[in-house]
Amino acid sequence: MPLPLVTALLAAGLILIWPLKKRRAGWVMSAISFLGLLLLGYGAAGDLMLKGLENQYPAPADIGSHVSVKWVVVLGGGMNSDPRLPITSQLSNGSAVRTVEGIRIYRLLKGARLLFSGGPVFNPVPEGQGMAQLALDLGVPRQDLMAEILSRDTEEQARLIKPLVASDSVFLVTSAVHMPRAMALFRKAEISSIAAPTDFINKKELQFNPSKLFPNYIGFRMAEAGWHEYLGLLYSRIKGRI
Repeated sequence: MPLPLVTALLAAGLILIWPLKKRRAGWVMSAISFLGLLLLGYGAAGDLMLKGLENQYPAPADIGSHVSVKWVVVLGGGMNSDPRLPITSQLSNGSAVRTVEGIRIYRLLKGARLLFSGGPVFNPVPEGQGMAQLALDLGVPRQDLMAEILSRDTEEQARLIKPLVASDSVFLVTSAVHMPRAMALFRKAEISSIAAPTDFINKKELQFNPSKLFPNYIGFRMAEAGWHEYLGLLYSRIKGRI
């Protein structure tokens, strides 16, 4: 990830300056890492990466006209099942937003069902189960819900969802930055999918915000999300998954 990489460069620069006494090399490395922190904090690096990912699939218009679509498939984006917290806080921000968007699309379609997908990744409770619980709490009838709770990554999600939806078309809901990889994997699994991106990170400012004058965490989040997806795309191509 970008932040640990830049931090490691800064630490290496400080070690070169002291105790190794290689001051010139140390100052050069420290300056490069500082410049990297500025590029990340101001969002320049993240903006460049996200433009090539989030803009590939626009949000669908006139959802209700897709009468042939029978499924709204929502991919999980993380969960921490702390029993002290409400389900809205147990789900990651990405999972919660994806769930709400899935419910919104489901309510615009007639006769469609919701399918939440995600297994127990670094957490004892499957993401699909947590998202389905949120949907139930928000009034979706149980008979219109299904949860796939075994998958550990997007490739497994596509493979396990294919037998559930058969030849039906689906609205595929996931974060905009993740959509290019998800669509490629679902095409590989021969699932007819309409992209329904949500959870956009790179948003156009309609008015000037003074916070833009200072580095902030959003820039780091943008860079991490973009870097993660490009690594995922590269890995999928190397493995022949897309």
